[in-house]
Amino acid sequence: MLTDFLTALHFLTIIRTKRELSFDAMACRRSAVFFPLIGLLIGALVWGVDYLLRPVLPTTLLSILLVGLLAVVSRGVHLDGVVKSADALFGGSDPARGTSARGLLGVLALFVILVCKVRALDLLLGGYRDIALLLGPMLGRWACVVMAYSSRPARDEGPGTTFVHGVQFNEFALASLIALGVLFTLIEIAGIALVLPLGGLIIGFTLFCNRRLGGVAGDHWGAMAELVETAAFCLFVLLARGGTTAAPV
Repeated sequence: MLTDFLTALHFLTIIRTKRELSFDAMACRRSAVFFPLIGLLIGALVWGVDYLLRPVLPTTLLSILLVGLLAVVSRGVHLDGVVKSADALFGGSDPARGTSARGLLGVLALFVILVCKVRALDLLLGGYRDIALLLGPMLGRWACVVMAYSSRPARDEGPGTTFVHGVQFNEFALASLIALGVLFTLIEIAGIALVLPLGGLIIGFTLFCNRRLGGVAGDHWGAMAELVETAAFCLFVLLARGGTTAAPV
């Protein structure tokens, strides 16, 4: 289990260990169970930084710092996935076929993601902000598992593609049990207001990638993580404005 956890940590964060890890289909498959937990740890880190700096930094500056920290912790690979996926899906560049050109559409998609994150955090205060910072990264990483389970690989090599090929029902079910268990424990019935739209986003983007590109590679589930994380932040803004109760951290 420790090896599986470290494999997930390697996939999703900047942290590296001296331990030699295998990235074959079985190792990638088992590591998927820990994706929501890694996301929750990332969220806890970002929440801790927010808690410490909130009294001394303006809200907008702090929100920019937190979004930057999320990018650094994930090595920027998910944001890079946004750029490449947007180019592949809507432009002429397809990372699944080995090209890496970044067109205007990819840069625009990246800009929209970053602005939406910063603005959403600007609008969140108190318990809603705390919960969003904790759960947003977790839901984004859980979405990677859902996408991998319900997709076919777009190419035959690379750790990201191996992960897509390896995830089976058991890993999908356990990861979902962890993610949804944490979600409903923290915000109870209000979790339905997150699960339904996020589920629709995950299913829609997964189907679009599979039909448009013939499958899913690492860039695409990286883009999925960013999309769901951003959407979660925005949904918490709507919950806060609608007066839905969220448990304070």
